[in-house]
Amino acid sequence: MIAFVHDQEGGHRDFWMNSIWWQGVTLLDLRERRLLVHTDQHIPGRHRRTSVLEIRAWLRLVAARWPGWQVTWASRGLHHIMDYLDMPYDTVLYLDEPLDLPARWAQAPTEDDDLSLVAQAVIAIRDFDERLSFCGWWATGLDTPLLAGPEKLLSPQSETVPFAALDAIPWSGVYLDAPNRTLDWWALDCSLDLRELAARWSGWRLTDHGDRFEEVATLVGPELLLDVGTEEEAFQKVAGWFTADLDPADRAALLDGLAE
Repeated sequence: MIAFVHDQEGGHRDFWMNSIWWQGVTLLDLRERRLLVHTDQHIPGRHRRTSVLEIRAWLRLVAARWPGWQVTWASRGLHHIMDYLDMPYDTVLYLDEPLDLPARWAQAPTEDDDLSLVAQAVIAIRDFDERLSFCGWWATGLDTPLLAGPEKLLSPQSETVPFAALDAIPWSGVYLDAPNRTLDWWALDCSLDLRELAARWSGWRLTDHGDRFEEVATLVGPELLLDVGTEEEAFQKVAGWFTADLDPADRAALLDGLAE
C-alpha cells in the first residue's frame, strides 16, 4: 500500500481531488498504525448492494491483512479525514457545499417486490402528534437529509409507511423523535461538518451511533423489523467472496485464524 501511494502523481499536501468525482479515500497513519478507509461505493469489486453487516465483515477481512493496525471505517468520508489531519475542509474543492433537500424527498424504504433492496437510508419520524412513519432516502449519503434540519424532515411526505420490514441493513438510518427533540442515526456514508449539523438542529439532542444500527432500531421500536440474519453468517458470505480463489487448505487456515 505504501509503495502504491508513493507511486501516484498529481497530488500533494495542498491539493486534493475535488469532492464531486472521488469514490473513496484511505488514510495511513504510520506513527499510530491506524488505517482509515471509506468508499461511497458498495464493497469494492462487488457489483451488488452491501449492507452494514457485510461492511463489518469486509473490515474484519481487511484487519486480518493489517496485523498490529487499527482499521476503522471513516463514516464521515472526506470530512472525517480532514478532521483527523486537522486540515480545513476547503482543502478539498467543493467539500463545504452541501446539497439542498428537495421538497418531496421521501420514497418507500424498500422495493415493492424485493425487501432486500433497501434505500441508502431508512428514516423513521415520530411527529409531534406521536405518529410514527418510515420512508427511504435513495440518494448517496446521509448528509443532505441531516443538514436539511427538523422543519424539512418533518414536512408531510406522500410516500411514507407506518412500519418497515427490511431484509438488509441500509448504510444509514435515522430516528427523529419530535416530542423529545432527539435525533439518532447510524451511518456509513455521512460526510458533513459537525458544527454545521449542530447549528441546523439547535435545541435538539443529537447522537451519532456509528455503525451500531441495533441501538437505533431499539429506540424506534417493533415497527422497524430487521430480518437480516447474524453477523457471523454475513462474515462467512463475504469471506467466501474474497477467498473463493484460494487453495482450500489456505482458505480454511485463514478463516480459522479470523474466528479465533
